[in-house]
Amino acid sequence: MIESIRAALGQEKVDLLIRNARMVSVLTREILEVEVAVHQGRFVGFGGKYQAHEILDAQGAYLAPGFIDGHVHIESSMLAPASFAAAVLPRGTTTVIAEPHEIVNVLGLRGQSWMLEAGRSSGMRVYVSTPSCVPASAFEAGCTHLDAKDISQALSEPGSLGLAEMMNYPGVLSGDAGVWSVLEAARGKRIDGHAAGLSGQTLQAYASAGIHSDHEAVTPDQAWDRLRAGMWLMVREGSAARNLQDLLPVLKKEPRRAMCVTDDVDVKELLALGHLDRVLRIAVQGGLDPIYALSLVTSNPAEYWGLHDLGAIAPGYHADFVLLEDLQDFRVLQTYVGGKPAQAGRHTPELIGGGVKLGTGWSEAHFEVPASHPVIGVLPTQIETRKKDQGSSDGVKLVSIERHLEGLQYASALTHGMGLQHGAFGCTIQHDAHNLMVAGTNDADIRLCAQVIEQMQGGVAVVADGEVRATLPLPIGGLMSSEPPEVVAALQDEIEQAVHQLGCPLPHPIMTLAFLGLSVIPALKLTPLGLFDVESFELIQ
Repeated sequence: MIESIRAALGQEKVDLLIRNARMVSVLTREILEVEVAVHQGRFVGFGGKYQAHEILDAQGAYLAPGFIDGHVHIESSMLAPASFAAAVLPRGTTTVIAEPHEIVNVLGLRGQSWMLEAGRSSGMRVYVSTPSCVPASAFEAGCTHLDAKDISQALSEPGSLGLAEMMNYPGVLSGDAGVWSVLEAARGKRIDGHAAGLSGQTLQAYASAGIHSDHEAVTPDQAWDRLRAGMWLMVREGSAARNLQDLLPVLKKEPRRAMCVTDDVDVKELLALGHLDRVLRIAVQGGLDPIYALSLVTSNPAEYWGLHDLGAIAPGYHADFVLLEDLQDFRVLQTYVGGKPAQAGRHTPELIGGGVKLGTGWSEAHFEVPASHPVIGVLPTQIETRKKDQGSSDGVKLVSIERHLEGLQYASALTHGMGLQHGAFGCTIQHDAHNLMVAGTNDADIRLCAQVIEQMQGGVAVVADGEVRATLPLPIGGLMSSEPPEVVAALQDEIEQAVHQLGCPLPHPIMTLAFLGLSVIPALKLTPLGLFDVESFELIQ
């Protein structure tokens, strides 16, 4: 420490001196043309007189803090952490707070430990928020069940910053003993919310349980409700749920307690459009002040999560930074982590388990749907669904299959909006219990699709007329691949092309299918236990 003080005073050479940069201070909302000194991985000062071992000539670029994603499911990218880092580090993201309930639902607490271990060798800073609802509700099947004792243990693991999205809001509001024991286990730490559809007095009751944030606002009124209730507003802009454009009128008022997060984003978008750099472009093109926009992905998420030495260019802060060509397109020229050029790791820790066990008798399974059941209305750019009359079905069946216990448990429903004309496609990414979901037009292709995925022990498959059209293996828990992002993106592209050739119009078919079983997002969802009405919080008989 004393060596850093001497370097800060100019009494010793600093490791790195950044010259000819326009430093963006997100703390004071100004741009300073100063030299910035880095020593032992941290900023030690700016604007002083320094000698350095190494000079970085920024050539007039903007120097900004590294971007921080305050809420992201790495698993949704289908990439292991090192591969995820390879995709986002060149886009300026240096820190993520991962919510690993996908892998935890599949493998229990060792899933969180694996995510942290994999994060340490990824090349970026990976923290976690410990999953609060595993499973998301009592209406899931086959996945891990964690109680308050388990969650308390996970919260004590180094790298866990708090409790992740409390999705069981009916349990919060009704005083459910199990839910409240989880909340009590997290007292003194951050507690993330997940209050889809709540507003007014109900939302305030939810916030009064000690819940600090929410990323489920989809309208300006909902966003203001959360801010007025003292919650931090996480504005979500992912692949299946895009809320930034609708919430720009709120952000233009520059609320203090706000940040932008991606939540779920797929690998193709990461490579083609970017990560938080894409979010910044949308925000600024929509009229946000560029420095305020930067604070939404730097200092604000750092403050929220208690990362007091991240998110700004200031003495004592970690020297995670980006050089930007401008503050409009946010094209990243260089990314540094800890004062060194960012480089993704290549190691993925081994992870055993989490495959697919269909059970005996699968080849004879049939998928009848009760005539009285409503139809799941699928929306192309939202993870919510609509409840429709059965006559509105487009003839596509949805089948949710328990994959963890080899129990041959499944349920079926009809859909509107999937658009398949023939064939089937399915995947083992199925928030949050991550069972196997298949959408198809006939029983034979539905059975075949599931069998192909079982043979891969997890992943995505498209079949038609008894033939396999495309596959994407995901051997890590049935959720992730350690292949480079370009390889996974190419396979995803093959999947999407094959699905679209079958008539499906959804822009992100894998991501949309992956949310059709999440039993805490309105209105209708399907789990292996049956068709679930989220609004009444009960299975439809």
